[in-house]
Amino acid sequence: MLFFLICTTTLLEAQKSIYTFPFENSYKLPPMSVYINANEIANTYQTQANLYRTEIIGLGEEPVEQTATTMISDVKAMDAVRFLEFYLQEQLVSPGDETTGAVEMSIVYFNVKHRVNLGTVLNVLTLGIGGLLGIPYATAITDVEVEATFFDDSDIFITTQRGVGRARMLETLYNLSSSGRIPHQKAMKRAIYDLNAKIMADPRLVAGASL
Repeated sequence: MLFFLICTTTLLEAQKSIYTFPFENSYKLPPMSVYINANEIANTYQTQANLYRTEIIGLGEEPVEQTATTMISDVKAMDAVRFLEFYLQEQLVSPGDETTGAVEMSIVYFNVKHRVNLGTVLNVLTLGIGGLLGIPYATAITDVEVEATFFDDSDIFITTQRGVGRARMLETLYNLSSSGRIPHQKAMKRAIYDLNAKIMADPRLVAGASL
């Protein structure tokens, strides 16, 4: 029983987050102001971005504070925002109160296309019976492009870097409920991996460059 508890605890501790990346930067950019362009992401994924405003009423019934929050409902768009948040916080920018420069991140392209494969032919020849047996009827290909734009302390543009990622999924009658979320997550990781390599190779951003 003790051995089982030890093994279970070890597995739980070793389990990684869905948003963990297949790389770890030994160098991070200095503390910066970071922004995620939620409106552009909503447009890219063609989903609704709802803007919620909050006001705190002071004396004389005049608002003394107002905040605005953009909410995105599409699950893939929400995953994209979380990936960007994790990348900014854990891999790209060093923590610190005094920031130098700024970086804005967004998703500028997202597309899913469906292609026929051998399973498509088999499903036609078997009059759909192959589909009931789990034979794929198509291949879904997910493409994502991530963008990071950098500015200096004076809000002057420095550079823009982009990364692209692609993932495939065999579509069957039994994986329709996933809505392509898993291949989208894979495509996001590959796009950020590509983006990160370009950022880390840019002498304007690393190797002691001042933003």
